[in-house]
Amino acid sequence: MKKIVALILVCAMSFALFGCGKKEEKKGGSDKPKTEAQDDDKGGADAAAAADDDVKFTKQGNKVVFTVDAGLDLKQDAWLGFIPGTKGFTKEVEADEVDVLYAYIANGDKKSSEDYIFEFDEDQFGGLEDGDYIMVLCDSDDEAVGKVLLYIPAKIAGNTVELAYDKIVINK
Repeated sequence: MKKIVALILVCAMSFALFGCGKKEEKKGGSDKPKTEAQDDDKGGADAAAAADDDVKFTKQGNKVVFTVDAGLDLKQDAWLGFIPGTKGFTKEVEADEVDVLYAYIANGDKKSSEDYIFEFDEDQFGGLEDGDYIMVLCDSDDEAVGKVLLYIPAKIAGNTVELAYDKIVINK
């Protein structure tokens, strides 16, 4: 029961902290011009909706917490990490060679109905150079079989992480 209440609180806090800001950006609050690819991308809204369902981002005290939907097929050694630049990946081995920050599943003994949790200390982001990154979710750390399930462009400034859910890429 405590886990359900905690999950509801995390989701509510996530919506309160980040949901309102994302809506304002979509209404034109962003000073970045749209690219032609964004205008022509018919699947962008669907991918963003999938990202909102599959990966949630919150701050809990001095922790940055990513919650990943339990329906995804992740191995015990799955990892979520950040790669400098804007190039995305499909193979775990390629992403693993260039990641600068990563975390394994924090609740490795999760029950089948619980979501996966990946945690970072807020000061870990402060140690990175400000700029563009790609956040990747890899289903395994085994370079022979691991693959990147999805990646999301991210901007890091100090200990602040801003994810571009509207530009998520889901590898199938």
